[in-house]
Amino acid sequence: MVADEQHLIRGGGRALVAGGVLFAVATVLHPSQETPASILDKEVQLVGSHAIYIVACLLILLGLPVLYGFDLRRVGRLGSTGFLVAWIGTALLAISSQFGFIAPALAATAPVTLDRVIAYPPVVVFNGIAAVAFMAGYVMLGMALSRSSAFSGWPGLLVGVGAPAHLIAAGVAQLAAPGLWFLAVLGAAALGAGLAWCGSRMAGASLLDAGGGAPKPRTPMWRGRGG
Repeated sequence: MVADEQHLIRGGGRALVAGGVLFAVATVLHPSQETPASILDKEVQLVGSHAIYIVACLLILLGLPVLYGFDLRRVGRLGSTGFLVAWIGTALLAISSQFGFIAPALAATAPVTLDRVIAYPPVVVFNGIAAVAFMAGYVMLGMALSRSSAFSGWPGLLVGVGAPAHLIAAGVAQLAAPGLWFLAVLGAAALGAGLAWCGSRMAGASLLDAGGGAPKPRTPMWRGRGG
């Protein structure tokens, strides 16, 4: 049982490291605009970046529950709420990223339809919910990390600031100012670095480190205090 939990912690940590790095890489590769002309001009770059976004999000989705079980469950409601909302926001962002696979076909054959799909109310609502959940979730997760015994300090700040900075800058760049895309890259790099920092801490940890070094090896990490 102890060995299985040890492997789970380390595996979840490695998933967070890989997911954080790939999230930043995807943002670097992504075009600063998604107009029909830019989509066709940078089709390979667009499709590749969206594929990497999806892989990054899936890895993060695998790592977040282990991060929560490792230490954030001890932070209380902030830790559980931050984890849940961040997980949902990441999942919705992964779903929305599939648009990058159909955008080139629409841009080549029906650019007007592409614009209509982007502005279609259900799509706008879905993307809005995904953005709010992603930003709010990681802000709360960052606050929880700052209060945790195992991850206090820079990881929480990087996660809590990086996620909203990434999405807000990306939205502004896509809609009005492509030159600001570098801010989206910086935000993604901060978020990715924070997640990777936590993941590396988990990948090199022992069960005695869970919960800030509390020596409770007989208590499975997934049980609550009353369990």
